Amino acid sequence: MIVVFVHGWSVTDTGAYGAVPIALLRNAPSSLSLSVAHIFLGKYVSFADEVRIDDIARGMQQALVEEILPKLAAGERFACVTHSTGAAVVRKWIDLYHGTKLSKCPLSHLVMLAPANHGSALAQLGKGRLSRLKSFAQGIEPGMGVLNWLELGSDQSWELNASWLEYDFVGNGLYPFVLTGQRIDRHLYDNLNSYTGEPGSDGVIRVASANMNFGLFRLVQKGSALGIEKERPAAKSAMGVLPGLSHVGAEMGIMSSVKPDDNGEHPTVKWLLRCLGVGSATGYGKMVKELEALTAKTQEDERIEKVRELFVFERTFETHRYCMMVFRIIDDRGFPLADYDVLLTACPSYDPNHLPQGFFVDRQRNSLNPGKLTYYIDYDVMIAGLKRPQLDNRLGFRFVGRPAIGGFAYYVPLDYRGKLTDLKRFFEANQTVMIEVVLQRHVDAGVFRTASSLAKEQINRKPLGNDIS
Repeated sequence: MIVVFVHGWSVTDTGAYGAVPIALLRNAPSSLSLSVAHIFLGKYVSFADEVRIDDIARGMQQALVEEILPKLAAGERFACVTHSTGAAVVRKWIDLYHGTKLSKCPLSHLVMLAPANHGSALAQLGKGRLSRLKSFAQGIEPGMGVLNWLELGSDQSWELNASWLEYDFVGNGLYPFVLTGQRIDRHLYDNLNSYTGEPGSDGVIRVASANMNFGLFRLVQKGSALGIEKERPAAKSAMGVLPGLSHVGAEMGIMSSVKPDDNGEHPTVKWLLRCLGVGSATGYGKMVKELEALTAKTQEDERIEKVRELFVFERTFETHRYCMMVFRIIDDRGFPLADYDVLLTACPSYDPNHLPQGFFVDRQRNSLNPGKLTYYIDYDVMIAGLKRPQLDNRLGFRFVGRPAIGGFAYYVPLDYRGKLTDLKRFFEANQTVMIEVVLQRHVDAGVFRTASSLAKEQINRKPLGNDIS
């Protein structure tokens, strides 16, 4: 089996792969037929501002045609192991070159380590601040083209993830896996940026952002109400939270903590080999369940973390399970809204003030498309709260678009009122849900009138109070 490694973002040499390739060779079973000749270390440029993920995916295709595909025997396929942003590169390559013909894709296994599949909350910090974080200290600043993709709610990641929902990977013999951690390496924690110590993340990527178990649904205004028009849940995908691992770092990094003499016990090496050994849809289904069980155990074992500071004081950190909601707010003409509020509501009266206390963790609007908004939610707190009798499992959304009523063009506030059971397929622990909201843009008839007189006449500057049909 040929294995191609694809590194993350802001990397300048192949040392970023650490000892993982060596450890795989050392511990691989004979059935995988791994040798040094079968290992290829990808090299791509991520720090030039003009380079986008799409460009790198095109470069990957050229490199494969010239350097990898000629080495494959008839009917043979290769595998990819990615770290962080490398997953976006390979997924975009699949989308560009094999999305309509997956059965002919030469890739058989895609194992994504700590992937930024739905972006990273850190990306919005910008090049200068981000390059100063210990997590990214590599002597260079990351490129804006890649950074824009990585920002939560980016148009590029939304487009790729929406396409991903249409593909039947397992049915076509392409097996995707996500392996990530959720521990924080306190040596890399930045006291001025809480995202590097965010619960439910590895210090860079949230578990919910890494997970390829996600879905999309569309809320469309019909008259004075919002209703679900389209639902697209993803097919079940293998995802596991590995114990004791963070994004980077010599002691806890999901790749960089692997030692050359590892005997196969390191969680990354152990589960990488397990994933690469899957050869059928049945085997993949078993791996899905095994990784689900591993995730449950890891998250229970790591729920409470005690950290000793200054050799005297001890702080306790509690980690629940979390989820992300990525909203895309547009009007019925397809234009994104720049000014709006999104409120979650609960209780029989669907009031924002009745939501469980402590459910909210973070809210971030995309800087390039303000019509994209990402909420980070404490899933365990929310579920426990909604199950209380007085809340009756009711969960809804309120959307207030601007300009508001009173002008020549406006939006009216709207509510979606449902129950948690209606959204259960989408609102899950460790997962992301993409929610597209389509609001009707009302236009007053006074925006355009005609006059029958050729004499000078003042144009009416007040709305007429009735809409264009």
